[in-house]
Amino acid sequence: MKKQFAAISLLAGTAIGSGMISLPIVLANFGVIGSSLLIAFFSYVAYVSAMIRCELNINSKADFNLREVGLFFEGRVSAAVGDLSLKILSFALLCAFTFGAASILRSFLGLEQDSFNCVVVVFTGAILLMFLFLSDFIIKVNKHAFTILFFGIVIGVIGLAICSKTESIPMAAEGFCHYKSWSAVFPIVFTSFGFHNALHSMTKFVNNDRKLIKRACLFGSLVPAFVYGIWTACILIVIFNSDPASFNRMLISPIDVSELIEILSAITKVGFIQHAVWSISFLAILTSIFGSGLALNEIIAKDVERFVKNRKLVHVISTLITTIPSAFIVTLIPNAFIRVLNFAGIIAVIIVILLPVFLYVKMRKMLTGANIFSLLAMLVIGFAIIAFGISDIVMR
Repeated sequence: MKKQFAAISLLAGTAIGSGMISLPIVLANFGVIGSSLLIAFFSYVAYVSAMIRCELNINSKADFNLREVGLFFEGRVSAAVGDLSLKILSFALLCAFTFGAASILRSFLGLEQDSFNCVVVVFTGAILLMFLFLSDFIIKVNKHAFTILFFGIVIGVIGLAICSKTESIPMAAEGFCHYKSWSAVFPIVFTSFGFHNALHSMTKFVNNDRKLIKRACLFGSLVPAFVYGIWTACILIVIFNSDPASFNRMLISPIDVSELIEILSAITKVGFIQHAVWSISFLAILTSIFGSGLALNEIIAKDVERFVKNRKLVHVISTLITTIPSAFIVTLIPNAFIRVLNFAGIIAVIIVILLPVFLYVKMRKMLTGANIFSLLAMLVIGFAIIAFGISDIVMR
């Protein structure tokens, strides 16, 4: 039982992060019911794609990451595609997370928009130093971040409900049917269930036990869906009833991260509830930075080791490569949070759906009707996410 809970916590804790901020921003047009249905749908997509990915690890009988699985079943091309896609995805996510964290900090400190780039530089410097000298400590603390974040969310939801009006529930707006609303939503909601990079660790932890893996993937998808659904519904209801003008702005176009937090803080007006909202939002982003950043750092370190033999120098170089580019990109792209998450969703499709499905077909020469239907459904969904994501980037 303890092993099962730990496996579920690993996946759920990895998934819950930036979606706490991004989902309320992009789902306003869909109302509470529409948002909940979309979150539930992508939770199912996350579960099915996770089971396909886990089958690869079970059949390889090793705790391979995606690059190693590709090399095992197909060869160097699949391994290279998986490796490159993972690096691009990790860099994109770090850009989005850095922007989100810097926006929250700037707003919390009451600084003007002009000081945003300075906040990015200081925050990136702090992360760089933590990765250099406290990486082991971060890994230990990050394991318990899910529990802290979960209880923080409970306090935040109760506080928002008590301190604001909740007279009516926002339904789908007129813009619900507009293509632009859908184009932003698909990639971002899909990216919010990003626990697939932890699947090889989970399968190793449960010793490739299919029953434990199935339960871990199921509840590892359901728990984030439940948390995201409750949190998003609460925020939409609170803003809809307490600040209709801001809610109407959210219907027209996605607002900035800091603006969302400022709206919620202005609505609550109670000190400890305001701090709870700030803390939950920042912790959700920070855990995502730690998870994605340290994983990317480890991948880059393996590449640097080919050319540099000194282990300390390898650690310094890989940390610099991990942190500096994201900060540079964030200072160049306005409102990078939603834009980069959109791009990340496109790349995530390759890692989470397309490549695993391709390798699964290669592994299983004889497929049943049910398998074929599931694989085709995943491919259709994957290509739909890519199409929506590209069109949204072009339209913006």
